[in-house]
Amino acid sequence: MGTGIVICGLNGAGKSTLGKALAEKLDFYFIDNEDLFFPKTDPNYIYASPRTHEETEKMLFHAIKVHENFVFAAVKGDYGEAIYPFFQYAVLIDTPKDIRVQRVKKRSFQKFGNRMLPGGDLHEQEEKFFEFVTSRPESTVEEWIQLLSCSILRIDGTKPVEENVDFIINQI
Repeated sequence: MGTGIVICGLNGAGKSTLGKALAEKLDFYFIDNEDLFFPKTDPNYIYASPRTHEETEKMLFHAIKVHENFVFAAVKGDYGEAIYPFFQYAVLIDTPKDIRVQRVKKRSFQKFGNRMLPGGDLHEQEEKFFEFVTSRPESTVEEWIQLLSCSILRIDGTKPVEENVDFIINQI
């Protein structure tokens, strides 16, 4: 069995950014839950037609079997207890809510531009998502991560990505 690292944190914590950088530095395969969950069948709105939890789980298991050394970025890797043995390390990114929400809104504007602003065709959908991000309990990830038996690392999501990558590599 290879080395599996799950990067967890609430929306806007920096999971994908950190996960990609860590995977690149370790020469591991990077898996982003968002890419599994959203098939990007609609070029106008990448969040259209999400897959089911079961479909996403099957795709994740396939990716892990093909790439035994991987970094998986997800709010939480809650795809059943059968997946837990593949995680040797879990990294929890702690990022203050105001910074997370700011990042999510910035990312939305980068992806959709004026379409997410008032009057845009995605404004209502994005506003609902921002409300969801804001209302999501901080304990969401914390409670899930306690179910894991692997080593758990905690990092500060406001620190530079490279600093966090180096910290993780020095710990594993």
